[in-house]
Amino acid sequence: ASDPLLAIVLVGLGITSLSMTPVALAQVREALDAVSMTMARRLAQLAIRQLDSTAARHVLSEAI
Repeated sequence: ASDPLLAIVLVGLGITSLSMTPVALAQVREALDAVSMTMARRLAQLAIRQLDSTAARHVLSEAI
């Protein structure tokens, strides 16, 4: 969950505990602070509708 986009998707899917290196904490916290729970849920649904992780990452980066 060190990837800020992935962290948003995981939280949007209902994951309540994330594991990451201490170096990633600030960046992930910033990403999570920037979206509401409603938005995280919408982004998660958008991501899982994609055919692969590359498409999901592209759609998420455009949506944020």
